Parts: sequence; C-alpha cells; structure tokens
Amino acid sequence: MKPTKVAVVGGGIAGLAAAWELCGRADVTVFEPGRLGGKLRTEEFLGHPVDTGPDAFIARVPEGLELCRELGLGGDLVAPAATKALLWWKGRLRGLPEGLVLGAPQRLGPMIRSGLLSPAGLARAGLDLVAPPTRRDGDVAVRELIAARFGTEVADRLVDPLLGGIHAGTTAELSAEATAPQLLTAARSSRSLLLGLRRIAGASADGPLFLAPREGMQALSDRLVTALQEQGVGFEVVTVTGLRSLTGGQLVVEPATDTFDGVILAVPAASAAEVLDANGQAARAAAGLRTIQTASVVVTTLGYRADQLAVPEGASGFLVPKVEERLLTACSFGSNKWPHWSERDTTVLRASAGRAHDDRPFQLDDASLVERVREEIAEALGSTASPTAWRVHRWPGSFPQYTVDHLKRVATIEAALGQVLPRVTLAGASYRGSGIPACIASGRRAGRELQARLQDGEALAG
Repeated sequence: MKPTKVAVVGGGIAGLAAAWELCGRADVTVFEPGRLGGKLRTEEFLGHPVDTGPDAFIARVPEGLELCRELGLGGDLVAPAATKALLWWKGRLRGLPEGLVLGAPQRLGPMIRSGLLSPAGLARAGLDLVAPPTRRDGDVAVRELIAARFGTEVADRLVDPLLGGIHAGTTAELSAEATAPQLLTAARSSRSLLLGLRRIAGASADGPLFLAPREGMQALSDRLVTALQEQGVGFEVVTVTGLRSLTGGQLVVEPATDTFDGVILAVPAASAAEVLDANGQAARAAAGLRTIQTASVVVTTLGYRADQLAVPEGASGFLVPKVEERLLTACSFGSNKWPHWSERDTTVLRASAGRAHDDRPFQLDDASLVERVREEIAEALGSTASPTAWRVHRWPGSFPQYTVDHLKRVATIEAALGQVLPRVTLAGASYRGSGIPACIASGRRAGRELQARLQDGEALAG
C-alpha cells in the first residue's frame, strides 16, 4: 500500500512537532524557506548561550517537557535560579506581591505590603470579598474582568504588565478565555475572584514553573530536526505560495510539483491566508485568518562589566506597566537567572520593547534603540554604566493578538476550512496558545487530526 504523504508548511516548533507526530506513520516533507526552529534561536554572547526569542518554557504545561524527554533532553533541562519578578513603578523597582495568578491576587496582605497600590486602590481591591457576584457567561477582555472585581489599579499595575507582557498586548483587548482561562474559571465558580483563585492555586502542581535546555532553547529545535531527519522526514528550502486541489482530493504545494494526501499549515495566520488565497475554495477561511492581528517586539541583549552594573540579588528581572509610558516592557537579568552561567565578570541583560499599538522601537535604528534602552535600564537600576556589547533582534508581527472571542473565531475559521479542504489543518501560535508547549500541542494535534481525516473515507468524499 502506498504510504500517506503529508506536507508540513512551516519549520517552526509547531511545524516540527507536527512532523514528529506523523513521522513513522506518513511520508512527511517540511517546507521552510528560512532557518528551522522559528523563534527558538540561541546565540553565543560574551561566552553565554543567550536566547534571542523565548528563553524558557512553562514546565507545568506538559507538552514541552514531554517532547524534551522523548528527544532525550530531559537530563539537560535547568530551572531558573532567580524567580522573583520586580515591577518598575514610579521610579523604583518594587517586588511583585507573592501569590499572584497572572497578576491577580489570592491574598490582600502581600498587596498591602508591596506599596504598588494607593489606599483607595487597596480599598477597591478588598471590595471583591463582599461585592455581589459578577456574571460571566461569554468571553470578556481581561482588564474588564479584573477591574470589575479588584478595580483599575490592580488591572493596570499588576495584571497588565504580566499578562500584557506575555502577549505583547493590552489587557483591555486580550481575551480572558484565550489568555487567562484560570481567571475566567475562578470568576465563574466563585462569588469572589480572590477566593476562587485561592482554591485553584491550592490545586496547582509542584516543581519549577519554567525550564530550558542548558545550551538554550535552540537545542530543542536542533535536536528535533536531527531526530526527524533520522526518521526519514524530508526538508525543502521553499517558500510555499499556494495549494492546488486535484481530482480525488490530493494537493499540490506550489511551487513544488509533488502531490500530497494532506497538508498542515504551521505558519502565522497571515501567511496561511496567503497560501489559501491561491485556492478559490478557501476564501472564507483566508478572510477569517486575516482578522488575527499581531504585535511586533524587539529584544535587545546587553552585556556590562559586573563591577559596573549591579542587579538586585535573587531577582529574575523587572516588568514595566504600560501606564508608565516607557519604551521598555520588560528586562531580564540573565546572569541572575541561569545558574549554569559560571562566568561572573559580566552581567547580561535581555530587554524587551514593543507591544500592540506601540511601534516606537521599530521607528529607531539599532544604535538609537540601544541608547534609549540603556538610558531606561540605567534609570531603573540607578547606574550610569554603558554596555560593553549589545545585539538587537527584531521580531516583526511575531505576537498574535488574542482579542475577545478569539477562540470562537478560530473555531469558525477551522470549520470553514474543513468544509472545503478537509485534508488541510492549521497549527501554530496564531490559534490556541503562543507559548512553546502550546505550539507543540498545536502541531501534534494538527498531525493527529489530519491523520484521522485521511483515514476517514467520509471526510474525504468532498
């Protein structure tokens, strides 16, 4: 019997995970015009393996850890040594209150001691315990959900820097259902959001929250590519421009001429829309994909002499609330964070800038951007030191924005695509989670779904 042939369009972690799910059960070819691994990119910087994209993955979401173990990387994983996050607020670095869930409090005491809220803001937050329940049947913006229970100060000073920073967006637009389901669950299950979060947190898993390969996140994608090659997966350096349907349901991945039984589009939503545009049947799905907007970020890596720049002991870095109107959104203290960096003569920082509706970093050239970042870091840390080395990595359109009713839109897009091209599935950060484990889960889910469709004669009848 002729083996099933599957094309995976996109060689980021979602596409590689999709290929991994299918290898051994299908003849798989991955199409990727650029470097494999997508945002997983590690470079040597002042003797350290420094990530220019994500520098760790959430360990308590199982897919990332499971894949590492399947690839034999389990023993190479390390947890951050410093986990305390700070907030740059009103000219000072202050510790975030303990016991937050995505920035939302489980206890009032730590918030009172933090100095981050005004007396009026603290009083408003405390009303959550006695206020009537807030009915939440459908999706809602995260800020609306938090402000209704705790007030705007908690929403803007605690939740937005953390959750908005994760997604490079604004919680006034981000979907609670898609980006903070635990907050929505707590709000629906309890009269008090604070008490609901306390119950959820009480059932949370133990162990480190984040993990990363000792040699950086690119080690994961590199090991995965090697394993896929060993399993016979092919890789083509080609930009896919369209999908052409043949009689019988097979597909041509243009400009290639080979035919495939199924295709996984593991590229950003806008790129998937461009590919589907070439197939007139998929116009509705393509139009839906274009409604998923993105934000752009810049990651600047800076190295200082350790005797010229001191960072707070035990701190992993600091967040910057949007209401501060700084260029920076966050700064990570790499030299504190990673215990395997034995070299202590240098201090390495990773500074992030850019978010939804703020493209200021992309209006600056690299030198001007670094100077602005240096000035803000100097102000935050109370230092006049200048970096001895720096690098700038720009990630345009790299953060999909999960606005209110995002998951409903994704379901509509997938249904529209399935009706006309049942042999095509979607995977990646644009849909049901942008973190590394979520992207891995997305790729593997797309692979399983496509395999099931290919085995289902009724699905292929159209």
